[in-house]
Amino acid sequence: MLVIALTPIFAIIFIGFCLSRIPLFGQPIWENIEKLTYYIFFPALLVLRLSESRFDWSELGDIALIVGLALFVVSVLIIAFHKFIASDLATLSSVYQGTIRFNTYIGLALLEALYGNRGITVAVLVIAVFIPLVNILSVASLGLQGGKGARRIFVVIGAVVTNPLVIACLIGLVISYTGFDIPDLAQDSIDILSQPALPLGLLVVGAGIRFGAISEQSWQLCLAVVNKQLVFPGIVLAACLLFEIDGLLGISIVLLSCLPSPPSAYILARQLNGNVSLMANIITVQTLTAFLMIPIWIELVEIFL
Repeated sequence: MLVIALTPIFAIIFIGFCLSRIPLFGQPIWENIEKLTYYIFFPALLVLRLSESRFDWSELGDIALIVGLALFVVSVLIIAFHKFIASDLATLSSVYQGTIRFNTYIGLALLEALYGNRGITVAVLVIAVFIPLVNILSVASLGLQGGKGARRIFVVIGAVVTNPLVIACLIGLVISYTGFDIPDLAQDSIDILSQPALPLGLLVVGAGIRFGAISEQSWQLCLAVVNKQLVFPGIVLAACLLFEIDGLLGISIVLLSCLPSPPSAYILARQLNGNVSLMANIITVQTLTAFLMIPIWIELVEIFL
């Protein structure tokens, strides 16, 4: 069952990887596909799923409690041991991004494959809380660099506030909360726009796999992989057990926390002078090791939660 659910997801990622090596499908094509997915298709999916659902609104508080606590603990650990992690803030910020950020395309495809429509609905609710927090923390970690860091952080925080995924989550939550009925024509249009989001998103993940000078960054790279796929989800699982958050909600939070970092982490590192090479390698290696680690975490959460 588990293998059957996961195989199509990683098969599509592999197809994206192979296609991106064909001259006909050059880098500009994937950049445009990613923009369409990020600004149109994926926001449409978030709005559709959130607006159609009727939540127990106390779940938002539970998600914020678990996610907030886990992010606080892992942030304190990285700050406390920063001298052992890296000597420069650019490298440290890439390790930090690689620890806390996750690929939403893989997450939604995974939870839909495992738990159907209910899985993707709960995942979207978790994402509505998770995305703003990790984006703000990632920007803050990069904005600490240099004398112009404060100016840069204000500029990019503005970009976080206008992030299409954040806006889509807010719109969907407001529609759900107010009980507003989207007109049929608009809902049908949003539904059509949402359908390419996951397959195109997974293809983009595969196309983004790049192999750089991994041997030169072995310590920080290994640390980011261990943090992302062992330490951070372990903290999240412990928090769920501590506050007795179980069922599909707890499972969704843990599984999202163990997913590889997204391509947007590379873009943010490039915009704010982070360690771009390290960030690209973190995304690549985490995506590859996810083939092994995701099934392990699925087994663990189903045992404990």
